[in-house]
Amino acid sequence: MRYFFKNNLDKTPQKVLELGSNNGNNLSLFASYGYETIGVELDATNIKNANFNFKNIYKFKNYSFINADMRDFARNTNGIKADILLIPNVINYITKHDFTELLSNLRQNQDMGGVAGYF
Repeated sequence: MRYFFKNNLDKTPQKVLELGSNNGNNLSLFASYGYETIGVELDATNIKNANFNFKNIYKFKNYSFINADMRDFARNTNGIKADILLIPNVINYITKHDFTELLSNLRQNQDMGGVAGYF
C-alpha cells in the first residue's frame, strides 16, 4: 500500500492485472481509485467470493475475475494491455522456468512491454 501512494498511483487510474488474485483483496485498493481490475485465480471458490465482494460489498463496476491457471492465461490470452502487474506470493509455487515463460508470454500476448510495476 505504501508503494501505491508513494508513487501517486491513487491519482492515475489505469488497468491492473493480478495473477493469483484470490478473493480480490489486493485489487480492491486499485478498484476504489477507478482502476480497471482483472484478477486471474485458479480456485473457482475464490473467484465466486471475489465477484460477490466486488459487486455486493464494494459496488465496483470495472472489474473481471477469470478462473484459470496463470500460466495458461499468460500463454493463451491476448490483448489485456495492463499497465500494472501484481504477482503476490503465487510465484513461490511455480518453477523458475515456468515463471520466466509466464513473463515472456505476458509480454508477447498482453502487449505489456511497458508495465509500470511488478509487485
